[in-house]
Amino acid sequence: MRSMQPVSVAQFGIGPIGAEIVKLLLTKSWVRIVAAVDVDPSKIGKDLGTLVGSDPIGVLVTPRLEQTAEVVCHSTGSRLIDVQQQLDMLLKGGSHVVSTCEELSFPLDTAIRESLQTTARSANVTLLGTGVNPGFVMDKLPLTISSVCQQVSSIEITRVVDASHRREPLQRKVGAGMSEKEFAEAVSAGKIKHMGLRESLMMVGSGLNAEFDQVSDERILPVMADRDITTKFLTVRKGEVAGVHQTISGKGGIAVSLDIRMYVGAAAPMDRVVIKGIPDVVLEIPGGVHGDRATAAMVVNAIPRVIAARPGVLTMDDIPISFR
Repeated sequence: MRSMQPVSVAQFGIGPIGAEIVKLLLTKSWVRIVAAVDVDPSKIGKDLGTLVGSDPIGVLVTPRLEQTAEVVCHSTGSRLIDVQQQLDMLLKGGSHVVSTCEELSFPLDTAIRESLQTTARSANVTLLGTGVNPGFVMDKLPLTISSVCQQVSSIEITRVVDASHRREPLQRKVGAGMSEKEFAEAVSAGKIKHMGLRESLMMVGSGLNAEFDQVSDERILPVMADRDITTKFLTVRKGEVAGVHQTISGKGGIAVSLDIRMYVGAAAPMDRVVIKGIPDVVLEIPGGVHGDRATAAMVVNAIPRVIAARPGVLTMDDIPISFR
């Protein structure tokens, strides 16, 4: 960790997650925010500090990156193909990039990964996809605690999230308030899906050096409300969809299963990892890890590690991580 010169950082994308990242960056003495980018006309020209509910900091939001930064925190989209050009531009500009793009956490599109790999290495910079999920609770955390095992035969990873206290876009994204038919149609159209679950599974498999003989399809089912539930943003009636239940698994030398339930009114949110092996290990976090705040923390805490890492496209399995 450098103690002399602050790290110059730009924020690319100032939606709910981007704003959380900015608020955390403002608390770090080792960070100097030099630029902020967003395409929303209502945000362009405004002071970044004011925009996120803090004091003015003298950095105005622009539609394009106009200031070179050592690190860019990127949070604009979930699908890699949608943000590829943005990432390519930032890497060519000579910035390390820490992104919340879920599909970047363990890029499964080989062509895009290799293209970004070439760009990053040519510019001698690092690109990392991270967050809380994917990026930590269903991949980095299980891999970390598996290190105390002499043998591993299976890992079961479960995450239950009460979406009642999360941002409105997430509540809408999990289908809260829909009918069962509307939910099924939205799933078929690709509008309801927790992004990054397959990426988490493959990161765990890769980290364990486990060759999966079989990887299941992702199963996406509705969680139905057993009572009326009112959040700050919407009301779900009994019998309507409260959220989503999504699973995926891989079978081989080590069996790995991931199970995530995100719905309003979840009575017992938690994160749990169950490892069968020598020895067995069970870790449970009552209440679960807070999604938005933890995502911002993962991004900001990764900055010093990314600066020190080797150039190229990395995953969370490639770097150590801690509070910084």
